[in-house]
Amino acid sequence: MAASTSRSGGGHRNPAVWPAYMARYEPLERLGAGMNGEVFKAWDTKENRIVAVKRLSGTGIDAGDDLIFSGLQEVWRECRCLRTCADIPSVVNLLDKVVPKVNSDDSFLIMEYAGRLNLRGYMQRRAHRHRRFSEAEVCRIMKELLEGVSSMHGTGVMHLDIRPENVILDDGTEDRTERRPKNKKGANQDGELKEDDIVYKIGGFGISRRKQQGPKQSEVTIATAYSAPELLLHSCEYDERADTWGLGCIMADLLLGTGMPTFGPDDSEEKIMSQVFHIVDPKCKGIKDWAGYQGIAAEWKSKLPAGVEG
Repeated sequence: MAASTSRSGGGHRNPAVWPAYMARYEPLERLGAGMNGEVFKAWDTKENRIVAVKRLSGTGIDAGDDLIFSGLQEVWRECRCLRTCADIPSVVNLLDKVVPKVNSDDSFLIMEYAGRLNLRGYMQRRAHRHRRFSEAEVCRIMKELLEGVSSMHGTGVMHLDIRPENVILDDGTEDRTERRPKNKKGANQDGELKEDDIVYKIGGFGISRRKQQGPKQSEVTIATAYSAPELLLHSCEYDERADTWGLGCIMADLLLGTGMPTFGPDDSEEKIMSQVFHIVDPKCKGIKDWAGYQGIAAEWKSKLPAGVEG
């Protein structure tokens, strides 16, 4: 199952109707949605501050959004991973959680509002304006992301969904203390980012988990153009290096400067897999030497490029 998330910066207004147990938070703007949740900019009426609210579907059914089911087990797993990474500056901070008493109701994660644009939107904006990223810019961005992911791994957490949609940009120009905030002094009036001041924060912990002892982990069922080959093959033999692969894909995106994924933008796992192997193993010789190859289900082996399966 492929996943996508939109967060272009402007977003579109969504007259969200939240349950009574979310009365403290007033939805202001829908920022984006992925397979396991949608994110809103909201006003915290108790603390008088702007926050980001992630709604997780307790039924898997939502009008027009097709969110996958997030039961209490999935909600608690995401919360635990975020709490574990709470001291990492480049990870979005979890402020609170609102979990219903009935398992079929929606859960809500209350997080710091980290910014109005994600890395995908920023790359597309730059591509549209024919402003390629310099090597120095790419180095600075990747240094921040690598340091953040390294710190995350140091806590035992694997993100498993590193991609531009899950990297939020904060240039410090938005006022988080006003319900209808004005830009702070020094912000560009046309909505442009102060590029020299951008801080890159990692969010999107919906499929993150703590690394288990031993070579086998639980299966990751959501795949994207940034998923490592072992995740595309639904192998349970993966580790922190799956995140390193996602970071490498982001770096390739930045250097290419098209605003689009290096592998993709097709949502089909087979098409993504074909592109990946064309680059990393064009003669399809290396994969059979991988220790985890024999453990791949025949269903997924059959979707490898011709000449690999068997």
